[in-house]
Amino acid sequence: MIHLFHGTNVVFDAVDPLKGRRGTDFGQGFYLTPNQESAKRMAQRVATRKGGGAVVMHYGVDESCLSNGDLSVRQFPVIDLSWLRFIVANRYNLLSAAEHNLQRRFDIVHGLVADDKVVQILDDLRNEMISEEDALARLRAAPFQTVQYSFHTERAVAYLNRLEVVNV
Repeated sequence: MIHLFHGTNVVFDAVDPLKGRRGTDFGQGFYLTPNQESAKRMAQRVATRKGGGAVVMHYGVDESCLSNGDLSVRQFPVIDLSWLRFIVANRYNLLSAAEHNLQRRFDIVHGLVADDKVVQILDDLRNEMISEEDALARLRAAPFQTVQYSFHTERAVAYLNRLEVVNV
């Protein structure tokens, strides 16, 4: 079982991946991390921005869902050109890109977090101020602290089992 955490400002019973923000790394969905400290930081940022209390929701997921063939899963174990292009396509709504998740073609996506610290690199790439090779070199030098799992469909969300809610 994989233990995943979601930082937020409100407790909810049902996960709806369509309530997730658009323009995110792996497309609109429900994002979690195996790093509880990262989820706590996210909860505090959301609570500060939107009000409410900072909470971390703890989920268990049977990891077989990532490989049993029931779900379409896209994994990015390293920062490479396919990861970069996927992130850029999703963040900038590029339906013409070779691969994206804007239409939820993947039930679950898993990989490194392209957090706000790398937005400038992605913006420079999008505005053609740097090449993909330069962007990759800069991104590989950035301090990535965690990975994320994003659940994009009801089929994927069905594998989530909420274990507890912790006030931060």
